[in-house]
Amino acid sequence: MSDSTGYSRDSILEWVEAHRAEVISLTQSLISFPSENKPPHGNEKDCQMFVADFLREIGCQVDAFQPEEVEGLTDHPVYWPGRDYSERPNVVGVLTSRPGEEQGPANKRSMLFTGHVDVVPVVGEGQFGWWDGTVENGKLYGRGSNDMKGGIAAYLMAARCMSDLGVDLKGDLILETVVDEEFGGANGTLACRLRGYNADIAINPEPNNMYISPSHRGGQQFRLFVDAEGVGMGFGETELPDPVIGLGHVLAALDEYNTERNARPKPKGFEDDVFPLMPFILQAGELLPWGTGEAIPETAWVEFWIEIPPGVTEDELRSELEEVVAKRTEITPALQRVSTRWEQRTRFLPGSTMSEDNPIFKLLATNLESVTGRPAEHIPAPFACDGFIFNLHSPTPVVVFGPRGGNAHAPDEWVNIEDLITLTKTYALTIADWLT
Repeated sequence: MSDSTGYSRDSILEWVEAHRAEVISLTQSLISFPSENKPPHGNEKDCQMFVADFLREIGCQVDAFQPEEVEGLTDHPVYWPGRDYSERPNVVGVLTSRPGEEQGPANKRSMLFTGHVDVVPVVGEGQFGWWDGTVENGKLYGRGSNDMKGGIAAYLMAARCMSDLGVDLKGDLILETVVDEEFGGANGTLACRLRGYNADIAINPEPNNMYISPSHRGGQQFRLFVDAEGVGMGFGETELPDPVIGLGHVLAALDEYNTERNARPKPKGFEDDVFPLMPFILQAGELLPWGTGEAIPETAWVEFWIEIPPGVTEDELRSELEEVVAKRTEITPALQRVSTRWEQRTRFLPGSTMSEDNPIFKLLATNLESVTGRPAEHIPAPFACDGFIFNLHSPTPVVVFGPRGGNAHAPDEWVNIEDLITLTKTYALTIADWLT
């Protein structure tokens, strides 16, 4: 950074150190809003208005809008229907040191940070309160702490650092928080792209364990039903159509398929990855009032999530899964006596990747190493996320770089506090390097 800017790398690091407590308290404030996503509805508004106020306080031009207000959203090929966006605004803030100038392409450079404020609804109980933001032994607990309000707090505080230090930005710093990312949602993210909030690079702090990820996995969730009609007990019959037995054969076939597909060559960066096929729910039959079952059920079903590397298309995935069941049916009498049907439970989430030649990778690595004293690692993010909207449906490539933590989508979710401080420092240094 040049001396003419009036600040130094040391001043940025010192500012973040002096505001450690505020990084933590901002994360706690975000957690305190129960912004649960319960499709088709969501409860993100209060949290989003809090973010909008924060952005105004640091000098951003703020735009709050509901996704379906954006022209072209509902007609877009990857729009996912059936969501209700009433009282669910996206929030975007733009920070620039050159008020009055046209934003976007007219500026020399631009950088965008993106995160979702919606969280998976709470189920069950843990040691710590869902919305309390409890701090214990270097961990901050609460729903959304790891996925992904801690990362949002880090980039909001990095932007505040730029504002407080009076860093002379030569381009736009765009800070967005979107709604409806969980459960395969990405309409909020898509709406921001269609509204024109694009940049030379985007950074997404999904919790990928402090790696700098040029790519991420994809996936999709399905229910597979095995059906029979009018079975009952079938006294005297020996070859009854039984959905439960049929489903057992299907699960064995899916397990064998998953082993086979993981033995195939994988894309660069994913060579050693294992892509799971995870059954979440198995259901069949009925427990009668006297405590037993008394008949073969008409339906048995499994709901499962399957992860994929970049490059796998929706048609390829669906065709392979249907072929697995069809081939097993050809050689299995128990499956020939029943029928199967599929239900798509989430949108198809493709994996995606961006070019590792992009200068953001070297810049982030240099800044991370300067903060931690340890070499940075470039590893694909081990999850599906809304990054594909950037890489496949916008001019803005996205890198994933977020904290360590645990128990996402479960009681006692937590995020590593020191990682939030490290991220804030690294983000602030990178913003200054990129935009000055």
